[in-house]
Amino acid sequence: MEITKNTASPARRTEWSLSLLGGLKHRGAFEARERTVHVAAVGGAKLDHTDAKLPAGSTRLVKAALVGGAELAYPEGACAEVDAFSLFGGVDLTVPAGTTVEVSGFSLIGGRSRSLAGEPGGAVVKVRAYSLVGGVKVRRDQ
Repeated sequence: MEITKNTASPARRTEWSLSLLGGLKHRGAFEARERTVHVAAVGGAKLDHTDAKLPAGSTRLVKAALVGGAELAYPEGACAEVDAFSLFGGVDLTVPAGTTVEVSGFSLIGGRSRSLAGEPGGAVVKVRAYSLVGGVKVRRDQ
């Protein structure tokens, strides 16, 4: 069972996704909200923002799951904040060259990739991840 609320109204700044089993997936041309909240017992979030219409300013993902991680991709110039909590799962992040990535949080089992320095004044993606098993992996887009 999955409940996803996403209206086309520009006044709606937050997309909510609640799921017992199942994740949240967005890919291709879609309108990204300022904030996306995904809560699931089992299921992660896969958001590919490379072809999305992004709001002015930054986007923010808040994800909480017992089992499931987050796979995220951002285009050049995108600014984002990611808050993630998982008992099992981590964050897999792909960013273009020149993007600064700041990683903070806690992981009992699993590591975090080093923060990546970008260009001064360029886009910044902030990741705060808390998990009992799992970590944060950051990759540069090739």
